[in-house]
Amino acid sequence: MGKLSKLILTAVLIFATASTFGQTANPAKVKINGIIGLDSTYAQVVKAFGKPVKETKPQAEECTGGHEKTVKYAGLEVYFMDGSSKNGKTYEAMSFDVSSPKYTVSGVKIGDSEAIVRRKFGSRFTVDKDAEKGEKTWHYEIGERDGPGWTTVTFKNGKVVSIGSSYTVC
Repeated sequence: MGKLSKLILTAVLIFATASTFGQTANPAKVKINGIIGLDSTYAQVVKAFGKPVKETKPQAEECTGGHEKTVKYAGLEVYFMDGSSKNGKTYEAMSFDVSSPKYTVSGVKIGDSEAIVRRKFGSRFTVDKDAEKGEKTWHYEIGERDGPGWTTVTFKNGKVVSIGSSYTVC
């Protein structure tokens, strides 16, 4: 085997190992349909998904001293706060929950298997089980640098039933 062949084989093995054992999606940077994630503004969400089916009126929240509101679409809910934004006036997404297969979160959608989630999000997670509901949730930690918070994937009968991501605010 020549030097070039050995070099190519080594590169392929390194790539395969990294993609098998590495964390592929950063839990703080997951995106709905490739465009909306945590820190997205209210205007960006409305531009991407249109007028919400339901929207709460802004109300005071005590963690950051600003305001909060929630918008709902069929199978998607986004929670916003303005107190932690750069100018204190722009509503930014602090959490979202997806429950419809029409939305993809960084390559994962409702109905996908555990193997697909592990391939897309990696295998560094903690697990909670809810025996009463027959569900288990994988928690991918968002570290202090990007968060803190969590991206969660909930399964029932081995299939994804919800995907959420949120910052820990208080």
